[in-house]
Amino acid sequence: MQTIRGLLVAGNEKLSQQAFHFDLPAGLTCPGKSGLCMSRCYARKGRFAFPQVQERLNWCYEQSKRDDFADRLVDELYRKGVLLMRWHCAGDIYCPAYARKMLDVMVRSPHTSFWCYTRSWRVPTISLILKELSLVPNMKLWLSADAETGYPDEVPENARVAWMQTSVDEDVGDSDLVFLDHPLRKLTLPLHVLEKACPTETPEGKKKGTTCATCRYCWTE
Repeated sequence: MQTIRGLLVAGNEKLSQQAFHFDLPAGLTCPGKSGLCMSRCYARKGRFAFPQVQERLNWCYEQSKRDDFADRLVDELYRKGVLLMRWHCAGDIYCPAYARKMLDVMVRSPHTSFWCYTRSWRVPTISLILKELSLVPNMKLWLSADAETGYPDEVPENARVAWMQTSVDEDVGDSDLVFLDHPLRKLTLPLHVLEKACPTETPEGKKKGTTCATCRYCWTE
């Protein structure tokens, strides 16, 4: 009996096993990347550097370019009863055609709640489609930003902004969420920073065992 390799992976420590994810090679599929995010990127080191992980990421990239990608992913979401999915724990929306496939998958999978962080808002040909993605009822779109990219000039009505903070005194502007660079997670931070910080990265959140599935902020509000 032939074994069919799945496109999705079930959970991790941050997401919880309730959330599935589809990933791509970091850097290669990140046309909106900044030098700052590349220098801090968790998906280019640690376990992501293992040969077997790199092989899977590259395999997923090749699958995403196939004409039947959307059909296969829609089928897998349905067969596995996936209720929660994050696009790209590694990688990003790398071209308009792929963004269209994502849109197709989500429209045809109303039983699944999706969310995604992307710096591809910096690519004009992709940003146009991001506006459409943000309108899908079961999708929560986050525009990722940092001190190098600055705050996006335009944020689609239903999208929000997630800021990667790399210094304590950094102005996070009107961002809705802050992801803390690893060295900052060990420091005592101002209240205005902690109020926006992802709870999976704060001492209090870790103490409570907070995960993306239990927090719900990124994929429901």
